[in-house]
Amino acid sequence: MPLQADDLLNDVLVKYDFNTLICDCAANMPTPCSPCVMASDLTPNRLCQQLRFGSQDGSLFRNFSGWDNSYDYSFARTNFSSAPGTLSYDVFVKPDSIANISGVSFDWMRPDCTSVNAIQATIFWQGNGGGIEYLSSGPIALDGVGSWNSRVLDFPIDVNPLPTGIDTSGKQFHVELYAWGGGGGSLYLDNIALRGDCAPIPEPGGAILIAAAGLALLMRRRPVWS
Repeated sequence: MPLQADDLLNDVLVKYDFNTLICDCAANMPTPCSPCVMASDLTPNRLCQQLRFGSQDGSLFRNFSGWDNSYDYSFARTNFSSAPGTLSYDVFVKPDSIANISGVSFDWMRPDCTSVNAIQATIFWQGNGGGIEYLSSGPIALDGVGSWNSRVLDFPIDVNPLPTGIDTSGKQFHVELYAWGGGGGSLYLDNIALRGDCAPIPEPGGAILIAAAGLALLMRRRPVWS
């Protein structure tokens, strides 16, 4: 049996596992959510969702349908609104905390050959100039039918780098999952998670000590010119 996302990593900021839901119309609330962040519900935009039982850990999962037959996605944004045919959620780093985001993970299954066969994850945030910036995992193939799998999608580090550390304090991030291909058919999903770690901002005294240690190291490494 494939490993679940929680078996693959411990650094989960937000997770949607659907086990507390009681009906199709129930909101997909984050369970659990790191104390350093706040997260919105996982929301389908022009997708249908059904609650079903029997994921790879024997729990509830969601069947999402209504995906695109072929790729039709735009990264251009002026705000954090969701693109059609996506699953999305917003994550807010609390003002007294810092975070580092590395990617997303999820359990998935294609129930039949008409199911979508590709997926990508994209994260958006507001840049220093006020515009909306993004990073995407790029297209990832979903192969096979009838069995559960786990996948981790990392965000690249060589394009617009994600804010890290103190630059994330009080910041909002918007995450979207977009799937397509095959016949645009159903995709089973469970344990959808945002990967990363976070911590409270150090107390002023601790921050001063950290800064002083960094300055001392810098001075020690400074070359001596003759």
